[in-house]
Amino acid sequence: MAKFFDVSKLKDLMQNPLVKLFLRAIQLLAVLAVLYYMLDKLGEIGWDDVWQSLPTTPWFYIMFLAMYFALPIGEWLVYQEIWGKAVKDRFDVFLRARIYNLAIVSYAGEAFIALWAHQNLAKKGRVAVSAVKDSNILSALASNSFTVMLLAAFFLTGQLEVLTDADPDYGYYIGLSVAVGLFLVPIVLRYHARILGLPPEKAKRVFFIHLCRLVAILLLQAGQWAVVFPDVPFDTWILLLTAQMVLTRVPFLPNTDLLFAGLGITLMHYVDGPAAAVAGMFLAAGALNQILNLVFFIITSFTQKRAIPLETQSA
Repeated sequence: MAKFFDVSKLKDLMQNPLVKLFLRAIQLLAVLAVLYYMLDKLGEIGWDDVWQSLPTTPWFYIMFLAMYFALPIGEWLVYQEIWGKAVKDRFDVFLRARIYNLAIVSYAGEAFIALWAHQNLAKKGRVAVSAVKDSNILSALASNSFTVMLLAAFFLTGQLEVLTDADPDYGYYIGLSVAVGLFLVPIVLRYHARILGLPPEKAKRVFFIHLCRLVAILLLQAGQWAVVFPDVPFDTWILLLTAQMVLTRVPFLPNTDLLFAGLGITLMHYVDGPAAAVAGMFLAAGALNQILNLVFFIITSFTQKRAIPLETQSA
């Protein structure tokens, strides 16, 4: 089959000074656009309201930080399983991917990881995309199956109406989440050898890392809320956690951090606590997420050009 384009000519084109200048300008504009978007979202939250109703217990912030880093740490460990030592010193890549996924739009982070691997690890585009695809499928397998079980439990106990009554659109999100889970889990289990490119043993380790990350985030989230409102029944926090998991499993939702903060505020009258304190808890979490997203986006903008030693690229 004839080639659609000459790779050597494409490489020569990329070395052209004008092309390099154009690409750098595009990168700068993209960075400025993301910064503007994040600052705009921070302004929408309302600094005065957040400041006056911030949780006072330090455990809230300790658990928040642990939860913020749980996702990029999990991804960092997963891709060490997939790509070896080449990513061991590049935690910044997965921190940036976390920002793209949760602060911009779902799956933007995966696209960033695939592009980064193609440009920095000498991975062919198809190989990089296949690795990201395998990780995503195994992550979704762990998360969707667990989410469907939680939704089924709340449906059987009649508590699922709390979510749908709080936000009419939430029934749509739940339907999508259940449909994805019921479709994905049986398909992957039945045709895993054809769907996944990873060897079975490596795929099991990746699945286990994703599952541990999921459980850790759930426990940290429940603990974060419990230290602010220790008298609230445990099933109330599980209901809110289910709402959060549903939002994170629906593809292409913009800024799920803020979407969940908004849903939490609409559900605050179901929590046995002062309304202002409940609102402050969710507003604080939403604002802190946006602040850290902004800070780490700026920091990782300076680390992305760091070269990778040749000996690790071949790992």
